Amino acid sequence: MTVGILVVTHEQLGAQLVAIAKTILCTETTPVVCVSVPANISPQQLGKYADLIRDSMIAQDDGAGVLVLTDVYGATADNLARYFAEHCDARVISGVNLPMLLRVLNYSWQTLPQLCDTAVAGAKSGIQQYAQQAKE
Repeated sequence: MTVGILVVTHEQLGAQLVAIAKTILCTETTPVVCVSVPANISPQQLGKYADLIRDSMIAQDDGAGVLVLTDVYGATADNLARYFAEHCDARVISGVNLPMLLRVLNYSWQTLPQLCDTAVAGAKSGIQQYAQQAKE
């Protein structure tokens, strides 16, 4: 059993990140399911995407839990994922980026709590500030 991975983002951001990560890794990776939520989602569409996120979360859980990566904390995609995570064996991490996803895919054999720590560490280490000193 491995932790299921679900990426829930606005538009096609998650699908693009997964495609790039798989290209970089050049190997078969743990299956990742992506749910793309429209940036301008209407209240009438909300139920459709809520069902899609819930169903994807349930389908990804083979008994080891599900790691859900979302793009923006507090946005619709993240709120829906966090709502359904409370009813499943799932953890949600917002702020997905490519270094986070690469780390998750490289360490997908870990338990859900370990993989959460690995994801956050990967995201943080992938963000660096480079400041070139001005020439005098």
